[in-house]
Amino acid sequence: MAATEWRILLQLVKQIALPRGRMATGLFSLEGYRSMERALRNDAPVREVLISQKFASASTAREQSIMAEVTRKGIPLRVAPDDDFAELNAGRGIGEVFAVMSIPEEPDWTDFIRPRGRSLVMVGWNLGDPGNTGAVIRSALAAGCSGFIAVGTTDPWHPKSVRTSMGSLFAIPILRVDASVDWLRILHDQAFETLATVCRDAEALPDLELTGARTALVLGSEAFGLPDELSDRMKRRVTIPMPEGVDSYSINAAAAVLAYTLMQR
Repeated sequence: MAATEWRILLQLVKQIALPRGRMATGLFSLEGYRSMERALRNDAPVREVLISQKFASASTAREQSIMAEVTRKGIPLRVAPDDDFAELNAGRGIGEVFAVMSIPEEPDWTDFIRPRGRSLVMVGWNLGDPGNTGAVIRSALAAGCSGFIAVGTTDPWHPKSVRTSMGSLFAIPILRVDASVDWLRILHDQAFETLATVCRDAEALPDLELTGARTALVLGSEAFGLPDELSDRMKRRVTIPMPEGVDSYSINAAAAVLAYTLMQR
């Protein structure tokens, strides 16, 4: 395999680690065993795979299985020297494998909110930390949400988002929405009961009774939450009761508790 092939791919992975690189190419990357396995299992649009020499030489079943599936699907497989590959994973030690993929074509609003019986959509509004974004997407999938809306600065295709989601973003519909779009009005027009998640002065989660079949659970950033002018436009406000003196849950814990509880109603 020509050295230029892995070098070009390695440089591409570095390029699309940045927002401008993803915007210019329409590509993103994932890393690690579990993310790779889930991408292959869900027929995600993998274009090329980059592995370390250590990975290529491994005789254990997991590495062999991944390489066999990549080959079976006809995906180009590049092998980089271990020292060069180390530039990418920065010592995280989560797996000597990267994949480059096309950012999936996003569904339009009509397809995204098409009725599928009882529906709970999770909305991430300006989630600045991509690690939180990936974790919330993972919780949304695990709780049975029908989709995830990424509003504003929420970036599901950031490498940290992809890594933290553990491949969950390949199994749940994702819609990115510019902050200038009145997404809340669209949800209301489609008969969604919108719930603003807040820390206080709201209905307690154990007492909340949903009034319709379509619900949108909206979370703000962990640092700042939702602004009042946005939460005031929603149909209802919900909070998770906490012991006195406790400020809040982490955003991922809150997302998991809220979504799981609402899906049981």
